[in-house]
Amino acid sequence: MRLLHITATHLNLAGGIPVVLRDLVSAQNTIENFEARVLSIKADTSAMNSEFFDFLGDETFEEYIDNYKPEVVVFHSHYYFEYLRFYRNLVKRNIPYFIEPHGSFGKAALQKSRLKKKIANGIILRTFMKKAQGYIFLNKVEKSDAQFTTNHDLVIPNGIDGEKIVRKICPQEPWSFYFIGRFDKSQKGLDILFDALEMLDKKRETVSVKLYGKGTDEEVSNINHRISNLHSVTVINCGPIYGDEQLSAIEQCGVMLLTSRYEGFPMTVLEAWKYGNPCLVTPGTNVADEIVENGLGWKTELNAEDIAKTISLGLSEYSQQRIEYINRCKDYVREKYDWKEIAKLSLVQLSKGGL
Repeated sequence: MRLLHITATHLNLAGGIPVVLRDLVSAQNTIENFEARVLSIKADTSAMNSEFFDFLGDETFEEYIDNYKPEVVVFHSHYYFEYLRFYRNLVKRNIPYFIEPHGSFGKAALQKSRLKKKIANGIILRTFMKKAQGYIFLNKVEKSDAQFTTNHDLVIPNGIDGEKIVRKICPQEPWSFYFIGRFDKSQKGLDILFDALEMLDKKRETVSVKLYGKGTDEEVSNINHRISNLHSVTVINCGPIYGDEQLSAIEQCGVMLLTSRYEGFPMTVLEAWKYGNPCLVTPGTNVADEIVENGLGWKTELNAEDIAKTISLGLSEYSQQRIEYINRCKDYVREKYDWKEIAKLSLVQLSKGGL
C-alpha cells in the first residue's frame, strides 16, 4: 500500500499532530509493502528531521500526486480550506481519501465557534466531507461522540515509542501533580481546574502543581494571576519544555491533570503513561473509562467540586501506591500503544476500510 498523509498545520515539536505524524509514518515505513509519506502544504518540514516528510512548495499538487501515485490519502484535521483545492484532484483520479478530525467532530468541540463551524461543515466543507471514503477516529469514544460519521469509519489510535520507556524505577522526590499543554482555558478546562484548586486552598490542603506549556500573553497573564491568589496550594508556571528537558522533568514525577472539555485522543496521556505517571482526567479527554478500568488514574466530572475531591483522592492513593502506579502505566502503554503495533493496525484498518 502507498499511503499519503496531508497536513496544513504548523510543523514544530510543540504540536501534537506533527509529532504523531513523524512517529507514525516512520513506523509505517518499516512494514513490508507499506510505503507512507507526509505532505505539508503550508509549512517547511526541516524541523521534523524526517526523510518521509515533503513540503509542497512551488510544486503543484497534481505533479506531486502523479509522481508519488498514492493509493489512499488521509487529510489530518479538516478546518483547512486549502484542502478544497486538493480533494477534487483526488476525486478526478479516483484516489480514495479519509479525513482524520483529531477530535473536532465531537459535541463539545462543535460548540466552540458554533456558528462558524455550522457554516463550514454545512456549506463550505460539505462536499469535501461527503466525498470522503470515511473518517478516522483515535478511539471508540471519540467515534461514538462524533456528530459526523460514514459507513467506512476507522479507529486508529496514537502511539508511543516503546523502546524509549525507562525501565528503571526511580520516582522523583518530592512528587507533584502537573499539567502539560496549551494554556487554553476553554478546551483544557483550566478555568475549572483553578476553581478546584481554590477550593482546596480554602480548606488549607497542601497540594503541589506544576504547569508546563505556553499560551497567548493574555492566557499566560490569566494563569499567573490565578496562581498569585493561592497559598497552601502551590502552583508553578514552568513554561514550555521539549525533548530531553521534558524527559528529565516529567519522568516518574507524579500525577498528570487533564480537565479538558474535549479532546481527540490526547498524546499527553500516552506520554504520561510512558513516563510512569497516572492521570486524573475528565470524560472530555475520551480516555477516562480506559484509565479507570486499567488502574491508570482517576476520573472526575467537569466541575470544581468533583475535581477538588478527586485531586484529594489521587493525592492519598498515589502516595500509598506510587510504585504500583508507575509500573502499571509503563507496562500498559508499552503493550497496547507501541507505534510498531499501531502502524500494523493502520495497515489492516486502511486495507479493509471499504477500499
